[in-house]
Amino acid sequence: MAWVTYGVPIIVEQMGEAGYDAVLIDSQHGLGHHADLVNCLTAARAARLPALVRPLTPDAGLIGAALDAGAQGVVSPLVENVGDVEACVRAGSYPPRGARSWGPYRGRFLIDGDYLEQANDWVINCVQIETRGAMDNLDDILKVDGLDMVLVGPNDLALALTGARDIRKPEVVEACNEILKETQEHSVIAAIFANDIDYAKPLIAAGWDVISVGTDMGLLGGAAADVVKALKG
Repeated sequence: MAWVTYGVPIIVEQMGEAGYDAVLIDSQHGLGHHADLVNCLTAARAARLPALVRPLTPDAGLIGAALDAGAQGVVSPLVENVGDVEACVRAGSYPPRGARSWGPYRGRFLIDGDYLEQANDWVINCVQIETRGAMDNLDDILKVDGLDMVLVGPNDLALALTGARDIRKPEVVEACNEILKETQEHSVIAAIFANDIDYAKPLIAAGWDVISVGTDMGLLGGAAADVVKALKG
């Protein structure tokens, strides 16, 4: 899954051209405003990429806005407990399951037939596991009805568990392994962010369902640095 932070539509299209299976548009640690998000979601549809959005906060209004704009799912950050996750699922679901308000001005273009009838099954409700609270409540979180997917943020998880951003520390590796094990037991999709290829390869072998390697910002910066280094020695 491509991770897009710049908020530029053509980058989304380039990720589709590169062969990615899906895209996450990052509004938490990314650039751009709501209009940029809409443009990126339009580009995702053109590139035939299922698109998830990570909002700034797990706010019901932001979750609904992303879905109305055409996201297939929302990755809610900074959840701590069952109540937080239940609130995210309610925000991403129409009644009677949830409390999402009606107004899918772009979302309705992405489903054949009646959007309202299909949206609750089509939308992916996802939360991030990146805090000590989320780890402490992991088993109960994964039991929340309507939760489809969790995404592990190893960098923030490392900070939360160890106070340092070392994603290879034993405590962090153990936590990630525990998350994968429990998601498999609860039939929840397991996604994870990887800083680089070397970190990602063992994740594939371990059985993670969705893996993102770096961001558009990191890929561009790394490629530019490689060119400069090659030319300057």
